[in-house]
Amino acid sequence: MKRKIRPLCELPRDGIFCGPDKYLKLQKHVISSEMFPVMEFDSYFILVRKGYGSFIINGEEFSVQPGCVSWIQCSQVITICPDFGSQLHLWVCSYDYQLLNYYAFNRISPTTELEVVNNLPVIGPEGAEVEQILHLFEQFHKLDKKNTYGSTVIRSSFLRQIELLYNRFAKGKKATYRFDSFPLSRKASLYIAAHSTAPLTISDVVNAVCPTTTEASLNHALLVATGLNFNHYLNRLRLAHAMTYFLYDSLSFDYISSISGFNEEITFFRRFKTMTGMTPQTYLNQMLSDGKDGRIYRGTIMSETLIAAVSYLYENMTEPIDSKSVTRDLYTSKNILRIQFKSRLNSSYKEILSLFRVRYAESLLTTTNLPIMDIAIESGFGSDRTMARVFFGINGLSPGEFRKQRSVTEPQKKTTNR
Repeated sequence: MKRKIRPLCELPRDGIFCGPDKYLKLQKHVISSEMFPVMEFDSYFILVRKGYGSFIINGEEFSVQPGCVSWIQCSQVITICPDFGSQLHLWVCSYDYQLLNYYAFNRISPTTELEVVNNLPVIGPEGAEVEQILHLFEQFHKLDKKNTYGSTVIRSSFLRQIELLYNRFAKGKKATYRFDSFPLSRKASLYIAAHSTAPLTISDVVNAVCPTTTEASLNHALLVATGLNFNHYLNRLRLAHAMTYFLYDSLSFDYISSISGFNEEITFFRRFKTMTGMTPQTYLNQMLSDGKDGRIYRGTIMSETLIAAVSYLYENMTEPIDSKSVTRDLYTSKNILRIQFKSRLNSSYKEILSLFRVRYAESLLTTTNLPIMDIAIESGFGSDRTMARVFFGINGLSPGEFRKQRSVTEPQKKTTNR
């Protein structure tokens, strides 16, 4: 990977890879020439399908090729540059913190958050985790055309798995990608991203990342790499942080502004309007779309109980689960769960659990030669008759027919790893 600072020729744009009409959808882009810089309010994954080139991220240049995966944070400005005479074919998935990390960041520690923003921004093309990420992208692609509530939940779980795999790979590269070797612009941007909600001055950043430099030099380095000076960059990150809290139940804008680093609510409203062109309430209404016009309905995350329940079902889908075990482990009641699943997902916990189990069974039918009875047990169904009934109800064909259909186009691999 090269280390070369590339100054921006224009201010970064947003709404290119993220936005209300792009959540939980697989985007396909073909880049033929150097793009304008992009800085989104959400993070997103980029998979390089074809072509060679480089990603310039906060001034730092990384070579990319087929199989490379990048996780771009809301604190990062990226310019995508294909090599001369080459085209970069990219798959992009928006990783919507409001939708997917609502429950994760509710439990995240400051140290873990620092690990996320400090990660290697490009991984691959080799590595066991990268291979699994590529497989998850393929699975995401297959579900992309389905707009059911169930497929939305499953795609969310795929992105969550990609995040975990990405972090696992990046953690193994810490020895070769160290903070002290970063250029000044990247050091400054990472430090600001990790401390944006605290009282922060440019002097604080200088003392923390490079005491031998000057405030003017650090501000210039940040401006060259991100197109934003210190104050603009800090305010943008605080607003991005505030947006992650917009869909928490019953949180007022006054409280959100205070925990996002703004001293006064009026300052928060002014900064928000200046940067997004709309008020926080208008933005929130846009986020809470009704599912029309191709947008993903995101009202599901208004309930912490529901998110915890969906996460619980996914993590325990291969085990025997009934309403008693769910309500006991989540400290809730059966009636509350029933109402939440019906009102938010128009479904039941049993139907969501069945979807998870069927998707897992599909992967085993496609990638292994295990007998259907074993797959039924491994997937949590308990018997092949139960799996066949549920499988047919969802897919319209039996597990055996599904395996034959997939074997025509996909070579089988002898593996039983989940």
